[in-house]
Amino acid sequence: IMAKKKAATTAEKAHMSKVASLGCQACLKIGYEDTPCEIHHVREGAGAGQRSSHYRVIGLCHSHHRTGPDSFHGNRSIFIAQFGNELDLLELVNSQMGIK
Repeated sequence: IMAKKKAATTAEKAHMSKVASLGCQACLKIGYEDTPCEIHHVREGAGAGQRSSHYRVIGLCHSHHRTGPDSFHGNRSIFIAQFGNELDLLELVNSQMGIK
């Protein structure tokens, strides 16, 4: 049985909205700005079976997140080779947001 997903707090929703406003991080790396994106929760570095924090998120467009040939959930090794790993992208997001 899956653990019930805890609802995001107002502060967490605000953070995720700001991250989404940055656009897809993979698209940014290849020169496309302001690509609409979905929120991807960073699992790297989280304990097994634990949910990732709503503050450990990156924005990825639908194609780079789930459906494209180089998507994170479709072909992780290609995604990482082209765009870096989750922690690299999280660092990039945090830098864009002024978070250390």
